[in-house]
Amino acid sequence: MRDLKIYLLLYALIFLLLSLCSPVLADKGSVSPSPVRLSQDSQRAIIMHNSEEEVLILGTELRAEKETDVLEFIPFPSEPEVKLAAGDPFKEIERLMVEEKGIELINREASKGGGAETVPVEIKLSEKIGLHDVTVIKINDISGFTQWVEEFFNRKGIKVVSDLSGFYKNAEDYTSRGINYFVFDYVSIKTQKRTIEPLVYRFKTNRVYYPLKTSNIIGGNGIVDLIFILPGSFSKEDYFRLSDDMRNIFELSNSARVYPEELEKIYPGASEFFSKVDKIFIQMMRYAGPYNFQQDLYYDTSKLEPRSYAWEMEFLFGYDLIPVDDEEEYRRRVFYEYPYFNDFEYDVYSVLFSSNELEGIIPKDIKLGQTTIKKKLQMDLAKQLGRAVIEDFNIKNENEYLLDEYWLSRVLKKTPDKRVTIRLKDAIDSTGEVIYISRVGFNMNKTKALVYVKKVNNNATEAEYLIVLERKGWNQKWRVKAKLSLSPL
Repeated sequence: MRDLKIYLLLYALIFLLLSLCSPVLADKGSVSPSPVRLSQDSQRAIIMHNSEEEVLILGTELRAEKETDVLEFIPFPSEPEVKLAAGDPFKEIERLMVEEKGIELINREASKGGGAETVPVEIKLSEKIGLHDVTVIKINDISGFTQWVEEFFNRKGIKVVSDLSGFYKNAEDYTSRGINYFVFDYVSIKTQKRTIEPLVYRFKTNRVYYPLKTSNIIGGNGIVDLIFILPGSFSKEDYFRLSDDMRNIFELSNSARVYPEELEKIYPGASEFFSKVDKIFIQMMRYAGPYNFQQDLYYDTSKLEPRSYAWEMEFLFGYDLIPVDDEEEYRRRVFYEYPYFNDFEYDVYSVLFSSNELEGIIPKDIKLGQTTIKKKLQMDLAKQLGRAVIEDFNIKNENEYLLDEYWLSRVLKKTPDKRVTIRLKDAIDSTGEVIYISRVGFNMNKTKALVYVKKVNNNATEAEYLIVLERKGWNQKWRVKAKLSLSPL
């Protein structure tokens, strides 16, 4: 009886540890990671760095209680080049993070809460860029800055009714730290929420830089989404040089290797910008809470780790970020822990065998090979299909997998067209047309699928196809998107 009491006591202690420890860990989440979605009411920034220069793409949504003019104030460590962003970089980078790279955050509750040295102010650039009236200045003497700002507002015909003491104090803080370049971005906004066209700033700095303290001028609460494309990842131990209380309300995502050609829609010229960088990685950081920052992000690129980080479940302690030196080997290991067919694949096979879009490729009376077929695709298809779906496809199709009666029953159960007949080829039957299929490759959020189909007639390859399927979301049906004919082997 004593042994039973001890067992029950140990069981109770383990349960207590599970219920008490997981939620309170600062760097580990108590719930599973989920795909990132950029906040709509937020400061959003894409920060690229090649160890010598930074490209900063800023996107902000502004809303006012009445029609008004807004002057955004952005300090820089060196004189920036300024231009309008091409296309929609934030839409493109969200697609890249979600569909191709599987970037995820732990969703915690945001209970914490968005020329001449004698001239005091030099104007380096004054230009109308889209909706932005941009002025780049260099402050040589902070004592003359107040008068310059007043004259600047007068020239623009702006009547200042707000108290600017906090604004001047903020500028003085930056200049005291050797940050003398500032951008004044003047925009007229309406009462409804409006997304302002993003601007691209390129400037020299050997550190990853983002001016957080300027948000203190705005006050209140908000969200800051920072997407980093850097020659390494922030490690969980040393990702941010902030005080402990600030670190607890920043969320750090996993990271993944990214390639310059994948960034061209986000920043045309990315290949040139990263030409001297061996490996680059994408990672995200999110802050939700009061705009009361004590310092800016100013991070030494030499401290970045040239590898990715992945979320992994730890017994008793929820999810944690672990370093990954070889992403392909890591994905391969994860797959082979459970290499079996799943519902996602059965859903795709059912569409493959019943879609009218594949008439002439997949017959109504199907004789299938007894195993899946091994196949490796070349990465030159990535520009057309994306890297993630090809990488997943190649790992899954390194080996053959048996197609048995259980597999067949699962597929038929999901196949809506009852006129379709599927038979598994007899081991000694090599006559007639036989369809061989691969395992299904998916992109990161399983909205794109890829299947290889080979038609064999009397032991001779007749045709080969890559079938691309897409769906808009997890609850949507798969549809055939493309049929790519391949040359016979």
